[in-house]
Amino acid sequence: MREPHPPNIVMKSPGTNDVDADRAALQSPDTRHPDNRDYVQLKVPLIQQSYHWDCGLACARMVLQYLNLLNEEEFQNAMQELQLTKSIWTIDLAYLMHHFGVQHQFCTQTLGVDKGYKNQSFYRKHFDAEENRVNQLFAQAKAHGVNVEKRVVSDKHHQL
Repeated sequence: MREPHPPNIVMKSPGTNDVDADRAALQSPDTRHPDNRDYVQLKVPLIQQSYHWDCGLACARMVLQYLNLLNEEEFQNAMQELQLTKSIWTIDLAYLMHHFGVQHQFCTQTLGVDKGYKNQSFYRKHFDAEENRVNQLFAQAKAHGVNVEKRVVSDKHHQL
């Protein structure tokens, strides 16, 4: 069992605006609120999803806009380059964030496709075709610089 990372404290120094502190918080996995509360509240813009299948892409756009990295043309180019279609898996989002230089760590209980999703209506149509692609993304993540770790992320109140 690994030792937990010591908490990073986001401190607002003179001349630092809230966006700078929030950006630091977003980039750091174990950030605590300056008042030592167990959360960080970020002023992330709301971007609604356009279709029933693009909730992850809407979240990616929110993060990228918050970090002032969202350029719609570049986003569309990244979608093409990464071959993202209507079947978006979390590993796809990790590659997308890496493409834009967002430091992050993707923590997952399953390194690869969780076969438990096979019979869920959202995944059923594309599951068999996507299984190999998604498993390949997991297998190649380290070589591409995408930080993926098999672990459960939890806080003292509940497991995520």
